[in-house]
Amino acid sequence: MEPLLSGWDDRELVAQAKAGNAEAFGELYRRYAVEIYRYLLVRTGNAPDAEDLTEEVFFRSFQSLGSYRERGWPFSAFLYRVAKNMLTDFYRKRKIDVPLSQAETKQEPLRPLDDQLVHTEEQKILRQAIDELPPHYREVIILRVILDLPTAVVAKWTDQTEGSIRVQLHRALEMLRGRMRVQNEE
Repeated sequence: MEPLLSGWDDRELVAQAKAGNAEAFGELYRRYAVEIYRYLLVRTGNAPDAEDLTEEVFFRSFQSLGSYRERGWPFSAFLYRVAKNMLTDFYRKRKIDVPLSQAETKQEPLRPLDDQLVHTEEQKILRQAIDELPPHYREVIILRVILDLPTAVVAKWTDQTEGSIRVQLHRALEMLRGRMRVQNEE
C-alpha cells in the first residue's frame, strides 16, 4: 500500500509532481497555499488580488517544475520567490504601491467605542511606521512578525543566514520603536 501523500517530504512530492503525479502537486498546494496567500494579502492589502496572485504563483510554479532544482531549501522558499516576482509584476502593471496601512485586518471582538477609536489610531500609526521602513526591514517584519514565520524559514526564503535575519529584525524593530515614539509625540 502506497503511503499517504501527506507523509511525504517536499522532495518526494516535487519528484512525483515532475513525474506527472498531479496529486503530489496538490499536496504541495495544500501545504503552502495559506502561507503564500497570507504573504500576498499583507503585501497587496486586497483579498481578491491576493487570491488571484496565489493561484498564479502555484500555476507558474507548476509550469516551471521541470526546471526546478533541489538545493536543500524547502519548496516554500521557491514559492516565496515566485510570489515576490509576481508582486513585482503586479505592481509594475498597476504602477501603484499599496501601503501596509491599507491591508485588511482580521475582525476583533466588539469593544467600547472609545477603546475602538484608540486601537484603530494605534494600528494606523503602527502601519504608517512599518510602511516607512526600508524595504528589507519591512520584509523581515512582515515575514517574521506579522506572518509569524520561524527565523529559519525566513532565512531560507530570503537566502540569508538566520543570524542575519535576527540582526535585521532587531534593527527593524528598533527603527520601528523610534518612529512610533516620534509619531506618538506629534
